[in-house]
Amino acid sequence: MKNWITKSLYKLSALFVLCVVPLGLPVYSESYVTMEDLFDEGIEQMSPVVRDPFEPVNRVIFKFNDFLYLNVFNPVARTYEWVTPDPLEKRFSNFFENLGTPVRLVGNILQGKWDGALNESGRFLLNSTIGIAGLHRPADEVSFLEQPAKEDIGQALGSWGFGDGPYILIPVLGPSSFRDLIGRVGDRAVDPFKLPFAEFDEWEVRTAYGVGGILVNSPSLVDRYKQMKGGALDPYIALRNGYFQYRDAAIKE
Repeated sequence: MKNWITKSLYKLSALFVLCVVPLGLPVYSESYVTMEDLFDEGIEQMSPVVRDPFEPVNRVIFKFNDFLYLNVFNPVARTYEWVTPDPLEKRFSNFFENLGTPVRLVGNILQGKWDGALNESGRFLLNSTIGIAGLHRPADEVSFLEQPAKEDIGQALGSWGFGDGPYILIPVLGPSSFRDLIGRVGDRAVDPFKLPFAEFDEWEVRTAYGVGGILVNSPSLVDRYKQMKGGALDPYIALRNGYFQYRDAAIKE
């Protein structure tokens, strides 16, 4: 674990010097979330100040993503739900959440959230052993190992005072910002299953990890996306504003 953390921090330091420092990014008032975080409940209603200089291009990408989510991901998600028993769905979800520990752990460390880092480490150890590779979550039964808030490297950059920069909509992946696009690269740097810094040479393992994660998370993501779109006069604006609202709250937490 110590060697992995050291290697991860070294990679992040290199990325910081190469990608962040030369930019001299000013601090803006916007924020970021992932597609999963975006639709979590409990977001306060507000009108964030958003810089969206790429709106024409973003709207084209939004239409592409919208078609993809509703005509590809939605049928896949419904099929997955239909063929997979609910208890098994839960086990798969637990498994992939457990594998996401490295990103959350480093996100906590970079923000100096030591309680969160200790909880993530303890939960990973317990769930990976007694929980059989994370399929079960015995750590939920341990009072001092409560699940901390999800952290990532984009949040760490925000907590250090780096502004988000302009809003960017990424094909397939969804909403981001310039700062958190760099954060996504950092997340990949500490994820042992993802290129370009993967610790596993077997492409079959990396492919199974990537496809499996998308499949397991697709039902909840598609449902939240459809709910957001159905109640919005302009789904593009709703997606963009919800993105900034959640990320701002996550960074201030």
